Amino acid sequence: MKYSEAEKRIKALSSEYEIDMRGGYFDVAYNERTHVIYVSGDYEYGLYVGYVNTFLNMPFNNKLYMVLAELAMTPLDQREEAKKYYVKIFDGELGYLNIDISTGFMTAGSVCETEFFKTKFTNKAIEQLKKRDDIPLDWNKVTLEKAE
Repeated sequence: MKYSEAEKRIKALSSEYEIDMRGGYFDVAYNERTHVIYVSGDYEYGLYVGYVNTFLNMPFNNKLYMVLAELAMTPLDQREEAKKYYVKIFDGELGYLNIDISTGFMTAGSVCETEFFKTKFTNKAIEQLKKRDDIPLDWNKVTLEKAE
């Protein structure tokens, strides 16, 4: 499970929950109290209840525990979202690599990703693109920009 998925599922349980990622922990705060229940970011299976009585009185505490248990079982390298990048092939607003989703063909365009064009790529996807003969780019001259 990704951290982002865990946060989404927890916030759907109760608007009283806040997530804090400082200090290497995925920490669920309740009524402004941190470390009520948290998952270690340093190793797998690290799930801790810091304040048992508070935790037992939290809304949907059993479901919360199940979400956090699933997160704790997830290998550390699979919890983070893969970083995505725009591939800038030349200067200007329309100088970014776009891949047509239906045909796989390359074109230059804006950074706006649509249902027709993919413009954000992970490092793994970029390595696959570099191997394609139909993408005539000098990969030493392109620039990677962090996608938001």
